Amino acid sequence: MPGPAADGGASQAGTGGVDDDRGRPADRQAVREVIAAAALDNLAVRNAGGQLGDVQSTLDSLMDSVLSDPDRVAALERTGLLDDPPRLALDQFAALAAEALGTHYAAVSLVDPDEQVIVGCNVDEGFVRRRPLEQSICKYAVASGEPMIVDDASEHPLLAGNPMVQNGSVRSYAGIPLIDQRGHAVGTLCAWDGQPRHWTGSQIQILEDLTAVARAKIFVE
Repeated sequence: MPGPAADGGASQAGTGGVDDDRGRPADRQAVREVIAAAALDNLAVRNAGGQLGDVQSTLDSLMDSVLSDPDRVAALERTGLLDDPPRLALDQFAALAAEALGTHYAAVSLVDPDEQVIVGCNVDEGFVRRRPLEQSICKYAVASGEPMIVDDASEHPLLAGNPMVQNGSVRSYAGIPLIDQRGHAVGTLCAWDGQPRHWTGSQIQILEDLTAVARAKIFVE
């Protein structure tokens, strides 16, 4: 899965000194790298085993420090999408992404400190547009600023316990962060299925290309 090298990454989450005296990340990039390393579904993370459980509370704290960062929240609010009704254009864009990737579901998702808001989706009837943060998988891509590519979430050390994975709604997931001109990740363009699947390099490239188009639609200078 794309992202920083994760050799010993999960154990780094116990490193102190990531917050300054205002409770904001002292080094955003360092915090993002810790989160990205912990989110990687690779041998280093699997070998962490019980260690991952030991550092979960610290990882949650790091996630909160990034998602609650005032500059990121301000960037999120500047999109003007949080309190608006669903945008037809973004629904159509999500439908295009799902068709291009051959997935059942695709969405333009925004992540605020408390919930995930789906502002564009290829399905509408009965689909819940606002979800509590504990159900979010997109939050890992947003907090790390890196793509989150998962073939089988039920085998992923961080995602196996997610309510959406446990109820069978999500098994495979691919999300690319939506990052503004100042480097703040506010959400994702993501696709997922209720069955495991292998995401090919071509599919990930398509998703990255579509994300670039979505950024142009969402972020206006």
